[in-house]
Amino acid sequence: MNAKEHGASEAVMLRNMADIRSGHPFRGTIKQYEHGDVNVVQVRDTEATGEITPYSAVKTILSTKKQPDWLQNGDVLFVAKGAKHYSVLVDNIPERTVCSPHFFVVRLKPAFKGVILPEFLCWQLNQQPAQRYFKATAEGSMYLSIRRQVIEDAPIKLLTLEKQRQLAAMHRCGVKEHKVLQKLIENRQHQLAAIARHELDAVD
Repeated sequence: MNAKEHGASEAVMLRNMADIRSGHPFRGTIKQYEHGDVNVVQVRDTEATGEITPYSAVKTILSTKKQPDWLQNGDVLFVAKGAKHYSVLVDNIPERTVCSPHFFVVRLKPAFKGVILPEFLCWQLNQQPAQRYFKATAEGSMYLSIRRQVIEDAPIKLLTLEKQRQLAAMHRCGVKEHKVLQKLIENRQHQLAAIARHELDAVD
């Protein structure tokens, strides 16, 4: 069935709308080089809000001569290994960037690029219905992992583009509001700590 024939609110397996692959196959610890020419996104560089922390990626040098599959804006990275399984959107990243093998890289197929927004897909993978699905299928005891087939079979709801844009915009606003509130809380804590040092340290 052609992508355009899918109706709004229909559920489609992720494998049908996107190509899914593992991150770059690094062996062992990713070494940092001051003059490295490749950026590496690791789990520590991401937020459960769906963002990649800017300017925190390690720079390294790849030993393989084979040209890697560089990340592209619009890709969605899914954290497949660890305590939490969430997705982040690749947006405004530097050229020559790859991600660690802890991720699956989800890239929309050309036929679906006008059907579902990458930002909406990322948001949906982080919501409770998808999270319940991943939690039920995770393997391992303390160090949980999601198999490739599991994410490939993940059901994705297709909404109208207008609704997708609305939800994506609401999510962006929510993230900004959270950051503002968090900053206010931190500022107040610093203020109280400064007052405590000034007032209490002066007590004999």
